[in-house]
Amino acid sequence: MQSVKKRGNKIIILLLLSVFVIGIIGIGIYPFDNRSLQMKIVTTKGTYVQEIGSEDIAGGTCQLVELTGIEDAKIKKVRFYGEMKSILLKEVPYGEFTNYIDRVENGEIIWDDGFVEVTGEKNIRMYMKQDYIQILQKMSASFFQERLILGELWGVIVIMIAVGIMMIQERKTENNWNNHGPIFEIKKFCGDIREYWQYIIYAAKTDLKAEVADSYLNRLWWLLEPFFNMIVYVVVFGNIMGGNVENYATFIFSALLMWNFFSKTINYSVKSVRNNKDIITKVYIPKFVILLSNMVLNLFKLLFSMTVLVVMILIFRVHIGVNLLWFILSYIVMMLLSFGLGMIFMHFGVYVDDLSYAIGILINMLMFLSGIFYDVMTTLPDPLNSLMLCLNPVAMLIDTMRNALLYNTASNLPLVGVWFLISVILCGIGVHIVYKNENSYVKIV
Repeated sequence: MQSVKKRGNKIIILLLLSVFVIGIIGIGIYPFDNRSLQMKIVTTKGTYVQEIGSEDIAGGTCQLVELTGIEDAKIKKVRFYGEMKSILLKEVPYGEFTNYIDRVENGEIIWDDGFVEVTGEKNIRMYMKQDYIQILQKMSASFFQERLILGELWGVIVIMIAVGIMMIQERKTENNWNNHGPIFEIKKFCGDIREYWQYIIYAAKTDLKAEVADSYLNRLWWLLEPFFNMIVYVVVFGNIMGGNVENYATFIFSALLMWNFFSKTINYSVKSVRNNKDIITKVYIPKFVILLSNMVLNLFKLLFSMTVLVVMILIFRVHIGVNLLWFILSYIVMMLLSFGLGMIFMHFGVYVDDLSYAIGILINMLMFLSGIFYDVMTTLPDPLNSLMLCLNPVAMLIDTMRNALLYNTASNLPLVGVWFLISVILCGIGVHIVYKNENSYVKIV
């Protein structure tokens, strides 16, 4: 009976893998029609949106750009979006955009520092060159980013179907501690959170006090570390990569806060069991408690450091709007991602002592690939920028957070949803691995 069940599980897994592969191939080769585009012209007086139909793009009749309701427009940049309105396809700086202008009807173009002013009548009409039309046609025909997102979503759906099948097959035995099915582990995890939550908070507070016990500057170090890192990046990279970035200091500092939380959590997780062997060898605690207490510690530091970010926002008069919601959501997804990856690295860190060195190298590489001191979409060339934004969740979450905070713009929303689901799956995988093997950790450490 057991062998028949195992054979059935293997058949189901093979079928799911086949469905996944067929779906990815289908998404890759399916001949999508040319799409409509949305152009957002960002000026000092606001953002003007123009819908560009796919038929006009294909026929080459999309050369007219019209700004209504104003007599002059100081253009800072122009952004293009596809069917997924929050996914940026291309950003064109003001200098490049004005090179595509053939003529301004009843007006003229005036260059200035940081923007270019287009003056005219109440409704400014700009006629564009053929190069501009070719750029639109190229963007309209390309579905590269959308295919990546659809491929990721398809993979998540297949995994969720597999988890659903596992839940159906799971035996409903309450006291069987060898049962490591999803329903059993979810109940156990929630019960352990309720039971050990006070200990998690207590351990985090104790570590916070111990960290600054012998320090003259005390908690000020939590402000000074990201602040001085920000100054170094502004000085080193400001002239190279910050020329087209508005409010570059806040641009970097906001990203450093999110990055520090992620990197410190991951680095700690690898050796968390070994570093806490005095506790886990004497009393039983669920091993995820160790990681969660460290995450609470890092969260407190993050909130303390955000006081500097708030001051910078006030000094530079950054407009805060309703899209700040996506700032909060991006942090929630980042915390889920950190916990899921941290649990997986916690397990393998028990058995592979050199893993901490490998993770340290990968973290350093990831830092330079995540757009902390540059804008991924405007600095990297096509299609590398799209690949980086779709496949690197840290880069995507940093970009989403910064757009919501600094520019009051909702960005990458489909990707945020996909990586939220992936992060939840990683959390489930990490909890499952640790629950299944935690009894053997005491013998190894």
